[in-house]
Amino acid sequence: MTSHRHRGRNSLSERMVRNDDIFCSLLFDHVNGSMRIVDFRGGNFQTKHAFLERILLAEGMRKIFTLIERDDMNGWQRVGYMREGTIPGYYKRSDAYIMSRIYDRDWSGADATEDPPWRKAFLADVKNLSREYVASSTSGLKIEQVEEVEAIQAVNEEIARRLTLERKAARESKKGKAAARQAQAATDRNGDGRVFPQFSREIETYYVVAQNRRTRQQNLFGAELQDCFGNAKVDLFFTPTSKAERSLALIGLGAFIDWLAGIGAVALFSLVPNNNLEVNALYLAAGFRNSGWLNRQVVTEDGPIDLVLWTRKLAG
Repeated sequence: MTSHRHRGRNSLSERMVRNDDIFCSLLFDHVNGSMRIVDFRGGNFQTKHAFLERILLAEGMRKIFTLIERDDMNGWQRVGYMREGTIPGYYKRSDAYIMSRIYDRDWSGADATEDPPWRKAFLADVKNLSREYVASSTSGLKIEQVEEVEAIQAVNEEIARRLTLERKAARESKKGKAAARQAQAATDRNGDGRVFPQFSREIETYYVVAQNRRTRQQNLFGAELQDCFGNAKVDLFFTPTSKAERSLALIGLGAFIDWLAGIGAVALFSLVPNNNLEVNALYLAAGFRNSGWLNRQVVTEDGPIDLVLWTRKLAG
């Protein structure tokens, strides 16, 4: 028996599967070609894997992954899955282990070795940059929780502000072209009902806007909360690139973390592209730690890229 539920561009398509061999929810990310298994522990691993692999190939997916508890790690490893990270406290009383298989033809698995030199160098750069994230002042800032419509409005206002300041650059420079692409991305998001990419099922979504009253600069933070477990995936919209933007981002993220703790979140995590040094440094500066590296998790115009896993466990 299967049932389907489809959503928008930043959302996942869900399929429930229950038969004699398997009981699970499959979350399809058709934009990035990945399939996440939410396993309800039905069937033996070999039979389960063979069934899931047939679905993956039929759907044209290129990566399959799952979040599991420690007791299931050996079973998934026996059928060829590799461990990519850990989210402490994901299940409130236990950790989640991220296991995956990649089916890209040019994937050899060489980059999945423990801490290759290039990865160590990147994380060293992240550590160095994180020292520049200083919350210089809390005065003159407005931080408030908003609804989806207000979140999209804040994004569009900030894009318009940036484009106004860089009108010429928006036509001629790489920076301007990037801003134009970001503006188009925001327009695309308006119609799909989800600002940030979805990760889990049965979630509640929250947004907080941080604004500098003097400059009118804004940044948007979002959280995808699984209330039953108390975990939340945290995102921010704009990459900070100056001292003022870093300060705003750090203060806003800190306030958002406190707000999430107040509504019951006990485990936070974020997935940040490994080509975004600034945002990786922000999470380190905000008290997160690197606890994983998801290989080829998303697809860009330049090909698949990795996501760096940042986690923070709150008192709970």
